[in-house]
Amino acid sequence: MCGQLFCPDGATTEFEVWKTYYGIVGTWRGGAMDGGRVKIIQTKAVNLGSQSPDGSQIPGATLNMGVVNGQVPSFGRAPADEFAFVDAFEIDTGNDFTLEMATDNNFFIGVAGSPDGASSAPIATFRPEPGNQYQIQPYNVFFISVGQPMQVGQLVDVARMRNTLRIDFANSGPNVTVNHTPNGQLAIAR
Repeated sequence: MCGQLFCPDGATTEFEVWKTYYGIVGTWRGGAMDGGRVKIIQTKAVNLGSQSPDGSQIPGATLNMGVVNGQVPSFGRAPADEFAFVDAFEIDTGNDFTLEMATDNNFFIGVAGSPDGASSAPIATFRPEPGNQYQIQPYNVFFISVGQPMQVGQLVDVARMRNTLRIDFANSGPNVTVNHTPNGQLAIAR
């Protein structure tokens, strides 16, 4: 196995892709320029919408997001009616906050994965606006990059990373072999 800072020639690295998704809400600090950190305040397991054998849609989970004391984003306790599209879940934001509050307090909502439900890792996050219904459709697309190490929870801007390789597990199957060539390039083995 490769360590966080060094991966010798001929080494093997494994990535675990989780099939259980979670809606997340939280705050972040910093940014892409100085290195950002996300803090997940709350997670809720979600079922993605699906299609039944007869072709009808089975809606996915809907989570209601609100703000406590004007500063802390959270999901409502009461279950919401499910409206999410196929392969998606929905986060509905209330009108108990403003875009300015979300910006000033660095609110985010998004999707996370977890191997066991006890801990979670953000997959994608974004700043919510009040009074919206967001359909969130997770994709098993990941980027591998050679270069600087990343910290858990650090915001990642793929456009700023060097030598990235895009891997789409939905179209490639569960196992992908990546070669790190002698000239430093990453390539999917054929």
